[in-house]
Amino acid sequence: MPDRRTVLTRFVSGFAAIAALGFSIPFIRSLFPARQPEHYRNIDISSLRSGLSLKANWLGRPVIIVARSDEQLAELNQPDRDDLLDPDSISSTQPEFARNPTRSRQSGYFLAFANCTHLGCEVLLDEKGGFNCPCHQSSFDAAGRIRRGGAAKRNLEIPDYRLAGPDTIRLINRRT
Repeated sequence: MPDRRTVLTRFVSGFAAIAALGFSIPFIRSLFPARQPEHYRNIDISSLRSGLSLKANWLGRPVIIVARSDEQLAELNQPDRDDLLDPDSISSTQPEFARNPTRSRQSGYFLAFANCTHLGCEVLLDEKGGFNCPCHQSSFDAAGRIRRGGAAKRNLEIPDYRLAGPDTIRLINRRT
């Protein structure tokens, strides 16, 4: 039977070995490259018809893509929209190409991050083609512009994208 000193020595040595292994894991993981961030993502919109929507995830956030109807486009091009808080999208987060009444690169399609600008709840498409936040009743028009009376004070954010073909939209990550 080993004496008390031998038992304690083996016990402490065992814990030291486990601690050394635990501390070495971050160093071992640093030898392997991390997953590269996405620079772009192509989304097929061939099945998208007027009035329908499609959701996708991009950069950890939901993106909603809506094919606009002619009625929605006519409403967006009306001047003097007093019901909108920021009709000219002055305080909005959007690429330069989205500084127009439709807030899109091509007027027939609308893309936006589907998070409300108040607290980030996911907005839902309403029957008129606009968006509603179920958490605090903020309401957005078909171009993602905030209507007066809700909790949100900014328009929906527009991701950077371009048309990569007649049926493909390419979401682009410019921050990498």
